[in-house]
Amino acid sequence: MIRVDRISPIPVYKQIVLQVKKEIILGRLRKGDKLPSIRDLSNKLNVNVNTVLKAYERLCAEGIVASEQGKGFFIKEDLEISKEAIKLLKEAAKMLKNCKIEMSLALMIIQEVWSDENV
Repeated sequence: MIRVDRISPIPVYKQIVLQVKKEIILGRLRKGDKLPSIRDLSNKLNVNVNTVLKAYERLCAEGIVASEQGKGFFIKEDLEISKEAIKLLKEAAKMLKNCKIEMSLALMIIQEVWSDENV
């Protein structure tokens, strides 16, 4: 499910791109699946059609989505991420939640570790 966070510093089109990728990685969208039409998604998210078009064009440029004239946009290829990596991410998220660590704090820690050159 694609949602828009209006207070996020991330541009709306980028939020759509990231969420489509997330849905593919989590197996909710698969190769050949059709994305919502530009108009339907823009209405659902209450955003301009050009915003959705920009997101879909970015996904096309990255080779993740293909456009079929008159038919719509379809998932072209699976994002490669190992099932073991997804399992570890889920376990880490559950552990952080069980330890009562707020999601915003967990994200801050992940960002710091991510940017650490020694990792």
